[in-house]
Amino acid sequence: MKISSVVFALLTRALLGDWCLAINVTITPYPFTVAQEGQNITLSCVVSQRRRNAALPVVKWTFLPAGTDRPEDELLIARVNMRKARFYGNYTKSFTWPKLKLTVVKQGKVFDLEILNVSEGDRGLYMCRVQEFKKHQDRWKASSNCTAATELRGEAARALEHHHSSHV
Repeated sequence: MKISSVVFALLTRALLGDWCLAINVTITPYPFTVAQEGQNITLSCVVSQRRRNAALPVVKWTFLPAGTDRPEDELLIARVNMRKARFYGNYTKSFTWPKLKLTVVKQGKVFDLEILNVSEGDRGLYMCRVQEFKKHQDRWKASSNCTAATELRGEAARALEHHHSSHV
């Protein structure tokens, strides 16, 4: 693992932490999770409003692959708009990664991203970005942003081989 991805995660949290005034976003498991190849894992993004208002959230799950640390390498993998419609990838309703499933639970407060059949290419930083929109003079305007992140790591192949051989 590169140290830069950890630094990026910490910087993301430090820089964006102050912007989370009206909403609070938490992601679990945090700050990382370890998955074996072939496993299914679920990342949960919990959105809570700090005060009651008529704001509607737009939630985006993004992914920064392991080994990359440039913000422009970040990929949009799933998005839920204000009407709770789900879109994958570049704003389409279907997605080239059939291994991802987005579920909205608890009346739009929890946004679960399930990664099926985890592989090496799934390792990296997963971010839940929430932007609130409020109606102002018949127009929707962004009112606040908040981001939480977690890292998906894989177990080393040697550790897996050792684990399997010791239980045979």
